[in-house]
Amino acid sequence: MGNLHSDVIRGHVKELTKQLRGTGVIKTKQVGRAFSRVERHKLLESFYLEDEGGEFESAGRRLTKRDFDAQNPDPELLKVIYSKRALLTRINPPSSTSQPPLVAYMLELLKLQNGMNVLEIGAGTGYNAALMQEVVGRTGHITTIDIQEEVVEQTRRLLKASGYGGIKVIAADGGEGFSENAPYDRIIATVGCPDISFRWVEQLADGGFMLIPLQHGAEGFDPLVRIWKEGERLLGRFVGDSGFMSIQGELAIEQRPNFEDLARLPSREPTTVYPLFGICKEINAFREKRQWSQFLSCLLFMAILGDKKAFYGDAFYGGFWDGQKGAILVRKDGVALYGDESLFRDLRSLNQQWEELGRPELSDWRLEFLPRDRVPEIGEGESGWVTERKFSREIVRLT
Repeated sequence: MGNLHSDVIRGHVKELTKQLRGTGVIKTKQVGRAFSRVERHKLLESFYLEDEGGEFESAGRRLTKRDFDAQNPDPELLKVIYSKRALLTRINPPSSTSQPPLVAYMLELLKLQNGMNVLEIGAGTGYNAALMQEVVGRTGHITTIDIQEEVVEQTRRLLKASGYGGIKVIAADGGEGFSENAPYDRIIATVGCPDISFRWVEQLADGGFMLIPLQHGAEGFDPLVRIWKEGERLLGRFVGDSGFMSIQGELAIEQRPNFEDLARLPSREPTTVYPLFGICKEINAFREKRQWSQFLSCLLFMAILGDKKAFYGDAFYGGFWDGQKGAILVRKDGVALYGDESLFRDLRSLNQQWEELGRPELSDWRLEFLPRDRVPEIGEGESGWVTERKFSREIVRLT
């Protein structure tokens, strides 16, 4: 029976790796080899699945908890584990293992090499840490931090049992980093971050970079930002899209709107539904054609210039939220207003600016980060906007 289980599991691992290669998220031999070696099911003991009759609730969804025994795996649960799905492993406070396509996508963006020293913020189940350990090899080092002590205890135990006992799993506030093992060639966060930590900056090696899902709108709208030091400056670029549950600890903020707010929006009756126009038509078209970079560019523009909480979801294609005025959604059938009519005028104004600025794409933005006590300088005639964060000021410029 043991050999039969091994053959089935190897088949699942091989098939998932093949699918990720086929969709193009795995690009390099190193990342492909890591996915072919790390067995995701060995790092799970339970998770939650959507179920209308489930006894648990999270972000407007009913869930059922499923226990899992890696030594005697349920064949149906194995299919779920080796699918492309994110799996929620704890509810309050939340924890999860991310979607394998997103994990692979971020690993490729990290450009890890043999022997590198890496810090991960957000340990989760340890799946990403194990994959990174495979890429950096025996001479490389992985440190992963999680604020939840129960998560750390379980992850440390399961990683050791899976052959990854060399990974250092720390119970601490991720915003503090871990200075003992610094400097780091790479720092990666696998949680949505409303801000960066300047402790990460201090612990980053010269020539290294950070890959941070940096919130630019509502909860879960976390464009991936590559951040590096250049002399005395801290610079960044948008490099992709992601959506994560929010970080806990010192970097956390009160999320408005949060996942629960967004889940409830589509069930309400809109004040008015306007015809689609301009940027709204583009958002629809980009999502329908799965042109994710262009889709993200539209929403990011709304978040940066609109001074609103831009967002997107499964039941609608995008929109933004104003704490005083309400919300406006871009849907397939039109622009749905939930609140004050001035939101529609704001959206039209954003559309005009988007056209005048040449429909900026992700590669057109340049970022710089300053401590909150530093006054940002934007040159005369320069297109630049400042986002005030908890500890930093982010200056966003157009080339």
